[in-house]
Amino acid sequence: MGESEFRFAPLLCWLGLTLIVVLVLQMAAVVVAIDWADTSRPPQLTGPLVALAPLGFLGLLVTLIASRLEHPQQRHTPLRWVVCGCSALLAAGMIAAIPMSLSSEAGDASQLQNLDQGRQALKEARQFREDEQQVEALGEQLAQAGQLAADATADDKRRAAQVMVDEQIVQMESQLQRFEAQRTRESRQRLIGGTASAVVLAVAFALLALTAVL
Repeated sequence: MGESEFRFAPLLCWLGLTLIVVLVLQMAAVVVAIDWADTSRPPQLTGPLVALAPLGFLGLLVTLIASRLEHPQQRHTPLRWVVCGCSALLAAGMIAAIPMSLSSEAGDASQLQNLDQGRQALKEARQFREDEQQVEALGEQLAQAGQLAADATADDKRRAAQVMVDEQIVQMESQLQRFEAQRTRESRQRLIGGTASAVVLAVAFALLALTAVL
């Protein structure tokens, strides 16, 4: 049984190291793909880091198991210190990713700008609706454009303009509500998939680092 474990340990070790190398290459690809010259938005590292971290955890865990099988009597081997160091580094990365994922403005500047523009447009439309002179002027424009009957009275023109503005306000409110609902769902997804995952992974890597040297 011991001899079988000894032969199996190098294979596990190579498998674990391979997973770690793949993790490093994937993270390098993410870093290279980021446009660091673009200062209009922060670099998106939290999502890729959290998504790739389980691969690193699996690789480190397999490497640690292989080390324990190959050297069951030795507690502080160089390979175990490597596992401890890498685990501690990834745990620190997960901890750093938590405040980044909690930031509501991270990678969301364009959405916030569109939301502010929508709110401002809705505010201006409501102000327009309350201005009788602008409503009457719009009614005259509708009449001149041939959208009203030739014998339309001033009241007909005003009511037609009011109906048009009211319809636009309702449409703008509906679009704004949909946009805000979508933004809320995306925020919840980031909270669950980013923050919660980063917390769990940070604890897992910290425990793995301790296990490697205990």
